[in-house]
Amino acid sequence: MTITPQKMSAAISADTCANMLDKTIWANEFTWNQLEVLSRYFEPYSIKNGGILFEEGDLGGTMSILTKGKIEIQKNNKALTILQTSRSFGEMSLIDNGRRSATAIALEDSEFISMDRHNFDRLSKEHSSLALIFILKITQLLSQRLRQTSSQLTELLD
Repeated sequence: MTITPQKMSAAISADTCANMLDKTIWANEFTWNQLEVLSRYFEPYSIKNGGILFEEGDLGGTMSILTKGKIEIQKNNKALTILQTSRSFGEMSLIDNGRRSATAIALEDSEFISMDRHNFDRLSKEHSSLALIFILKITQLLSQRLRQTSSQLTELLD
């Protein structure tokens, strides 16, 4: 039986979502007021241990930030990394709306907040300067990951 993410209660306020975001490394880039605004564009989810957030090849369009728990990222059924609280995933999917490049599985009961392409587009229209800061943060993270991957590949080739 596949366990999939469940949207957390609609009663969760933007303040609660902002507090979830504030406990991540993402908070370093934003003021509290900006976090409150950003939180209105995220949806909170939970997933049980062993649940599959998405599978390699699934349609994308959503990025998430892990606020509690651990998520394993797999490619071809091989573990690539284990994400700890505060890490983001799915950024490429948000940017290019492409298919998922890997599978994400909860290693323990976990919570995360997600922004889909629709909400990102709304953020861009309603708060363009904040959306720019947000996309620059995503770009920095993707750049860091590409540098790490290039370094690892170089080591393997040597």
